Amino acid sequence: MSNSYTTIVNQAIDLLEGLNLNEYQKQLPPHFPSSIGAHIRHVVDHFLALMNGQKQGHVNYNIRHRHNKIEQLPDAAIETLQQINTWLNDLSDTSLRNEISVTSEIDVTCAKSATCLSTLERELVFASSHAIHHYALIRIMCSMQNKAIPEYFGYAPATITHLTKSA
Repeated sequence: MSNSYTTIVNQAIDLLEGLNLNEYQKQLPPHFPSSIGAHIRHVVDHFLALMNGQKQGHVNYNIRHRHNKIEQLPDAAIETLQQINTWLNDLSDTSLRNEISVTSEIDVTCAKSATCLSTLERELVFASSHAIHHYALIRIMCSMQNKAIPEYFGYAPATITHLTKSA
């Protein structure tokens, strides 16, 4: 299997290893009422939903674990991200093509979910893209705290390709 997914997870681990507890938990209202920890927990929730759903053949992205230790403690987040990487490294190319059903809320006015068919790899593409989106927000939050971040943290792969080809 490609290591692209583990690279994205490792980006979070690398960032978290350089943050202290205050930086991880700090909220920056009015623009960021959630902490870096809350964004990381949200990213982890999606990967865990996929990891657990793969075993059952059904992924439910509506299951969230708000305000848990992953959101509060960078070490807990790192440990869980490392577990996700172990799972990713153990996936076979064949398992990536496995069909799974996916449930997610789809309505902003009421509780309404849709369930559709997908594949494990399609959902890994989604979870990775979703993580990068949150990394971009975390990038801004780090900047607001005068925290150095890796050059391409929060950049989409296609953007990195474009920037490096243009250089």
